[in-house]
Amino acid sequence: MENIQHIRSLTSLRGIAAIAVVVLHFSYYTLPRSGEILSTYTGFFKNSYLWVDFFFILSGFIMTHVYLDRFGSGVRFAEYRSYLGSRFARIYPLHLFTLLLLVGLEFSKIYLLDPLAFTSKFNLTALFANLLLLQAFDLNCPPLFWCNTYWNEPAWSVSVEFVIYGIFPFLVVLLAKNNSKLDRITYATALILIFLLIKFTRGNLDAIIGIPSIARCGLECILGIITYKVYRRDNYRQYWNLDLMAIGSITWIVLILHNSTDKLRSLHDWAILPAFSILILAISYTKSGSVTKFVNPPLMLYLGTISYSIYLIHWPIAELVKFSWNYQFHLAFGSSLNQIQAVIALCGFVLITILCASVTYRFIELPVRNFAKSLNWQSSSILK
Repeated sequence: MENIQHIRSLTSLRGIAAIAVVVLHFSYYTLPRSGEILSTYTGFFKNSYLWVDFFFILSGFIMTHVYLDRFGSGVRFAEYRSYLGSRFARIYPLHLFTLLLLVGLEFSKIYLLDPLAFTSKFNLTALFANLLLLQAFDLNCPPLFWCNTYWNEPAWSVSVEFVIYGIFPFLVVLLAKNNSKLDRITYATALILIFLLIKFTRGNLDAIIGIPSIARCGLECILGIITYKVYRRDNYRQYWNLDLMAIGSITWIVLILHNSTDKLRSLHDWAILPAFSILILAISYTKSGSVTKFVNPPLMLYLGTISYSIYLIHWPIAELVKFSWNYQFHLAFGSSLNQIQAVIALCGFVLITILCASVTYRFIELPVRNFAKSLNWQSSSILK
């Protein structure tokens, strides 16, 4: 595959987004006491499920960066097969590994005489769906096929995104030749459709999973594709201060995440999407702005590099923590912790997640990626 320029700053943004999702899940699902403390000061982390939508937009942008020249003029079978092999090799091995960790935990429950092993969402039917990357889709579960069929909760998005991977080359073919006016119309239409999807399904992006999540991911992927085409044309920099664009979009994102409203939840979740596009665009353009300098230190880049491992490994760690605590103390995890202990537990969980993600990246992601390259699959380190 031709050499593709690595947009370093976008790697760092992935790391920030992944850590925010980790804090959300630990604070509001694993240890609600820490979530109560955070919510006293800000809704930022409670609303951090919106970073998944950032991932969807960013994925569309990055994949267009890598594959526009390859698929822009048409989709050939050999290249399409190679592309899907690359995508599968990128996401499935780590998904399978985290799934096997959870299977091992269920067997541990049997060994420790826990009658709840392989029940609830950890049932065998759901396990089969997870093995086939179908965990986000349960056709027997109304309404709108919304179901709790995933073992590793963050992996629902992996299931949906693989479906979009299959569609992506054809979206590129449809959108590649559009002029700037058609791109603006397409972007606005995608935004309107996302708003209607939110409004007429469950009223917020957090609850749009299952079959409707294909539209959620696909439409946001289109936002990413159009954002990349703006970047590729490179004709906006003469009119805008990119550093101010980045700062403005960050302010926009932080204000939306900080504030939470039930009455305007649909609008609240939808309004952040253009800010994600502007942030991606501004960060991609500039290499010397103050925001770029902030996100480009080695630690930030490393967190972005291992962000997929961070995203998938933290849920099995949380399940292990909850099970071990309950087995040892016969109490729900964290129920006896005070505020200071809860905050320390949160910080410890984030640190442990980063350390474990470093291991899974080194011994699972990298070896599989290298193996994919040896098969001439177009696996690239700049892809999500």
